Amino acid sequence: MKKLQPDWFTQNWIDAEYQKYVVMAYLQAVQQNFTEYKLCPDLPELRDHYNAGVRFSRGKGTLNAAFPKRISRVTGPPPRIEYKSEVTDSGFLAEMDAIMEFALPRFQALLTEGQQRWADVASSLTLAPIGLMPLRPEEGYLLLHVRNQSETQVYYFSVTLYSEQEPGGRLVQLRFLEVARRSLANTFENIKLDLIRRNRHLPNPATYMLESQRTYPVQETWLPIARQLLAQAVA
Repeated sequence: MKKLQPDWFTQNWIDAEYQKYVVMAYLQAVQQNFTEYKLCPDLPELRDHYNAGVRFSRGKGTLNAAFPKRISRVTGPPPRIEYKSEVTDSGFLAEMDAIMEFALPRFQALLTEGQQRWADVASSLTLAPIGLMPLRPEEGYLLLHVRNQSETQVYYFSVTLYSEQEPGGRLVQLRFLEVARRSLANTFENIKLDLIRRNRHLPNPATYMLESQRTYPVQETWLPIARQLLAQAVA
């Protein structure tokens, strides 16, 4: 299933039955990814689709309320004037209503599930500093480690601008560096010291270890949540 375009509800045929199939196919694909703990980019895109649908529905009501009205009849006593809009709801808008009434509650339900999965994964991870932390912890190394495994993925990170669009409120950039092997002799502290020795431009880097009890999809889940946790840690 390809991505659902931002203007999906006005593409192709403006037909409620057709768009219901489009929505269901999209949601089934997202549901499958969520089941496999692949949360990104589906989770933020699903949030955008839900918010866009809500804005459209509210905007349509505002537009209808702004249409000119004429007097339809006078009742009473006491006298009461009833008005009727000069522009009635067209078949197009009726179809859009039917599409949104079908899509929005389903978007919301799956969005809630995805947010809960995100929260569950985030709460299961442990982010801990390695060694002493510098006064400015916005740049350094992130070690991704699955418990009971020897391999540790090493990333360079930098925390830069504030952004309302990013989880945690700040933009966190990550760049993969290498895979290190942890052992009794090569501890996380030794991995950090080796990184300092080989990268003189960071003599005192902030270094964190993000540990998980199980393996998660790296690009779709582990790294997006790592960005959120890092942004919170250095705030």
